[in-house]
Order: sequence, then C-alpha cells, then structure tokens
Amino acid sequence: MLMLVAPLLFLSQSCEKENSVDADPSPEYVYEVHFIDVGQGDAILVLTPEKNLLVDGGFRDSGIAQYLKDQNIDRIDYVIGTHPHADHIGGLIQVMQTFPVGEVIDPGVVHTTFTFNQYLTTIDILDIPFTAGRSGMVYALSEHAHFKLLHPVNPEQGSLNNASIVAHVFLDEVSLLLTGDLEWEGEQEVLSNHNNISSTILKVGHHGSNTSSTTAFLQAVNPEVSVIMCGAGNDYGHPHQQALRRLQIQGADIYRTDLNGHIVVKSDGKEYTVYPERE
Repeated sequence: MLMLVAPLLFLSQSCEKENSVDADPSPEYVYEVHFIDVGQGDAILVLTPEKNLLVDGGFRDSGIAQYLKDQNIDRIDYVIGTHPHADHIGGLIQVMQTFPVGEVIDPGVVHTTFTFNQYLTTIDILDIPFTAGRSGMVYALSEHAHFKLLHPVNPEQGSLNNASIVAHVFLDEVSLLLTGDLEWEGEQEVLSNHNNISSTILKVGHHGSNTSSTTAFLQAVNPEVSVIMCGAGNDYGHPHQQALRRLQIQGADIYRTDLNGHIVVKSDGKEYTVYPERE
C-alpha cells in the first residue's frame, strides 16, 4: 500500500485500511499528532480537544520549546519521559521551564548524567506531580481519546532502553503506539503481557535500530504508517537496513524525520491524513 501525501494533495485512510482518494476532502480534524524533527532524538506532541500529551523532547538544544510556542501551546497536561537518555529527556527541561506542566510520567529508573540530574531537579523545583509509569495505567485526554501504558512492568536498571515507557494512544478509532527506545527484549515482554497491540501508526523503536522492530512485534502491531525519528547523517547509522526491510515487508508506509522533517498527522477520529514537511 502506497500513501503519498503532499501539502496540496493528500490521501485519506480509514483505520480498517480502506483507502479512498478525495480531490477535496474536508474532514473536521479534532486531533493532531506531531512527530517533531529534533534531529537524533524523539519528540511527539498529541493534541486533543481537551488535553495534550508530549512524549520526549529530544536533546537540550532540540528547539522543542519554540516548536510548541509556534503551535500556540500554552500548557502541557502530560509529559512522558520515556527513559533517561539525553536525546529523549534533554529538551524536556526547557519545556518544563517554559510551560505549565500538569504531570510528568517517567519509568523511574536512575541515570548518572548531568542532564538527568537537571531533569529531576527541574521537576522538583517546579513541584510538578511525578508518576512512575507502569503497565496498566490509563489517562484520559478527551471524551473519545485516552492513552494507556503497556510497558514497563518492573523496569531493570541495567537496560535503560528496555525500561522505556510504551504508550498506546487512542484518538477515537485511530491508534498510535509510541515505543521510546524499546529493543527486542522489551518488545517480547509487551507481546507476552498484552493480547492486542494493533495500531494504526507506529513510532518505530530506537530510531530504526536493528535491535528493535522484530518481525513478531511488527506483525502484532500491523501498522498502516510507521514513523522513524532520527537525525540526518547520525553516527549510529539509523535507521538500519535490516529494520527498514522488516517494515517494508510488513507493508507499512514509512516516514522518517531525517528525510521528511516534521511529520504531522491530523484526524477526525476515524480517518487521518499525514502531512510531511518535506516529500
């Protein structure tokens, strides 16, 4: 299935994978998901009519706070720091210093970096409610939107990537699976603990590394769209060709922040449209 989306021509899809081309579609968008290009890192903004969610913020100099200002954001209801690596939580420090934040959700594992220490100090100084996220927790976003945590259950200090919070976001009938830097061991744990992780859109784990996106996991998620968040010319070679091949075999349309820039998904809760910054 090929989905080509340009600013002046786009293809609407339903979450049952039934496609229809409309020369002048006019759905009433009520949800937006921004996969923000922060280079080699993650930052995902979910907007609903009542509350918003920010998952990760890239490195400290990612520009995430300015991006949020440009979207006329004046408050963040929920912030998820998926795990303590700087390319995920660094930018959240400035976010918390710039915007009122309702709650920070974090796996509660410790890291010994200056960035992590400042992240915790900022939460403490600003007296932001903090929750150690665990599988089974559910949060309301609006009348027909919510997210639930699928992982971790009991995170181990020895593998920060596999301590990543995995959030399953439901925007009415359109669903997102946001996996942080989860690797194959964590994917297996998710598969063991949850019967249904099928999702319309997958945020590909660990920037498209070959250590993630196993065939079994991709088959269970069965996404229509996969988004890889990585920096152009990064030192890790992300995304790895093996992971890309598995995504291609699964049949998902693949978007990449290193190639497509910011990737925005707009939805009315039944259909959705993908708007890449660059084709």
